[in-house]
Amino acid sequence: MVTPRDILKLGGLERFIMDYFLKHISAGEIVAIIEMREEIKRHKREDLVPEIDDVIIEMELSKALSRLVRKGFLEYSSGCYNLAPELREIIKKKYGGYNPGIEKKPEDLLEE
Repeated sequence: MVTPRDILKLGGLERFIMDYFLKHISAGEIVAIIEMREEIKRHKREDLVPEIDDVIIEMELSKALSRLVRKGFLEYSSGCYNLAPELREIIKKKYGGYNPGIEKKPEDLLEE
């Protein structure tokens, strides 16, 4: 079971992806990769990928997404990535709903 504290321990591209899914909760694979790729390019996030090139960025995102699924931060089914159920439940309790599209920081999800 993953917690918001576990998200805080992530670095680089994995943290970037988790910030995306905390905001959106769920996204189709193609849409998520395209949106994150464009965000990386727009802000020239060379700290996240070895090269600002569409193919390289997409490859790195795909690898990081797979790692996050294996670690239990995300679920993947039928071409769609979802935030892990325990993280969705924490968001639902904290905000009274998932509020997709609204930025949520892992620090704000920690138990007080």
